[in-house]
Amino acid sequence: MHRLLLLLVAGLLLPGCGGPPDPGSERPGAGAGLPVPGGAQEATVVRPVDGDTVVLRGRGAGPLSADPVRVRLLLVDTPEVAEGSECFGPEAAHRAEELMPDGTVVRVQADVEATDRFGRPLLHVWNAEGVSIGEALLREGYATVLLVGPNSAYLEAFRAAERSARGQRLGLWSACR
Repeated sequence: MHRLLLLLVAGLLLPGCGGPPDPGSERPGAGAGLPVPGGAQEATVVRPVDGDTVVLRGRGAGPLSADPVRVRLLLVDTPEVAEGSECFGPEAAHRAEELMPDGTVVRVQADVEATDRFGRPLLHVWNAEGVSIGEALLREGYATVLLVGPNSAYLEAFRAAERSARGQRLGLWSACR
């Protein structure tokens, strides 16, 4: 009896040996990843546009104003959904909606280059659970890495996430040719 009790207690205390699973562990991209940087600005999701574009409303000073602004996620490129969807485009857009539902608060951080060629702010985005949206989309196979200008913060982590998804043939890596 004492031995059984000891095994039960050890299983609850030792990592990986029992106890509740990590929240969101059923998804390859969920859970621990890039931490939210201390100086990140808060914003509210107005609506995701597709997998790599979202409309945000800022709160106070920073790269976003109080007016809704279309933002391009840094370091990720998802298949298009406009004008004849590309392979896995609708799935990437749906996953982005799951990660950043309308009305939720997110944290954003700029990099070196403030805007893209269309004038959209370029930002890294973390959701309310502290999940890097770009890293999650890459790790789950919904996106590929896209380096825009000198914006390379988190580049190696994002490339590792993409390699992992490709190696496991997740998402677009198994669905698209």
